[in-house]
Amino acid sequence: MKSPQKIFLPLKHPEKLRAGDFLLLNGSLAVARDSTLQRFFASSRKNFPGDAAIFYCGPIIRDAEVIASGPTTSSRMDWALEGILSKGVGVIIGKGALSPAGSAALINRGVYFEAPGGAGALLASRVTAHKTIAYAHLGAQALRLFEVRDFPVIVSQDYEGRNIWRKKL
Repeated sequence: MKSPQKIFLPLKHPEKLRAGDFLLLNGSLAVARDSTLQRFFASSRKNFPGDAAIFYCGPIIRDAEVIASGPTTSSRMDWALEGILSKGVGVIIGKGALSPAGSAALINRGVYFEAPGGAGALLASRVTAHKTIAYAHLGAQALRLFEVRDFPVIVSQDYEGRNIWRKKL
């Protein structure tokens, strides 16, 4: 097995990544889910916070510490993918396969990384700082910004549409 590549956000050359690559991400991630995305698109906000990456997650935070940050099923957010991409986001992080429409929307526009499901405590240990940006009343679904170091992911779909879940579209 190949050693993971250390990657810094924002991605400079997403076209160099290949489906199946293991990565350790470093930088800023916007953290959002269903309710967050609905409110974001209904607002006048122009951009997501962070380094052009969104992590689909509803973290557990106690005493100002992220104690769990497992990924959310990405296909549930496929309805928002066009809007996310139109805001300049080029990295989506979640778990599970995207729908065929979600996969097609990303081709030549972005990449999809999967974080390991069931590893919320491990992923939380890679969050070095966090803050709530908006929608605090949504609790776990508030819009947040995570700073991460060596955050483990796999390239599930690369820039050209190669995908670990199905053949190239």
